[in-house]
Amino acid sequence: MLKIVVAAAFLLTANSALARDRPIQSCEKAPLLAEIQKRVPDHVIGESADVKPAPVGKLPAFPRGIWMRSGSSLTCVVVALDAAGTPQDAVVSYPSRFALTEQEKQMVLSVQWTPAQVGGQARPSLVSMDFQTR
Repeated sequence: MLKIVVAAAFLLTANSALARDRPIQSCEKAPLLAEIQKRVPDHVIGESADVKPAPVGKLPAFPRGIWMRSGSSLTCVVVALDAAGTPQDAVVSYPSRFALTEQEKQMVLSVQWTPAQVGGQARPSLVSMDFQTR
C-alpha cells in the first residue's frame, strides 16, 4: 500500500512539473509568474501599470546561452524593480527547471528601467524579459 501511495505521489509531482513546462507563446502565460507575484504582493505587473517600465538606453547584447541552455525556444525572466526602476532580483518564470547563471543574472540586473507608475505614483514592479529563437 505504501508503495502505491509513494508511486502516486511521484506521478502527481512529475505531471505537475510537466504541466508547468508545456510550451507557451508568451511570457505573460509563464506558469511560475503567479508564484513570483505572491512573493512580492506590493509589486505591480509592469504591463498593467498606467505608465509601464521601459529600459533606459539600449539593451546589452545578451548571451545566446540563456535560451540555448534552457532547451526551450522561449525563456522568460521576471525582473523585480524597486519604485525607482532599479533591478533588485531576476528569476526564470519559464521553463520551470531552468535558472540563470550568475553572469547572466548580473547582465539582466544591469539594465536600468524607468519606474512603473500607478495613479501618478511610482511603484515597485515586475517586468518580464523574453529570450527566444527567431
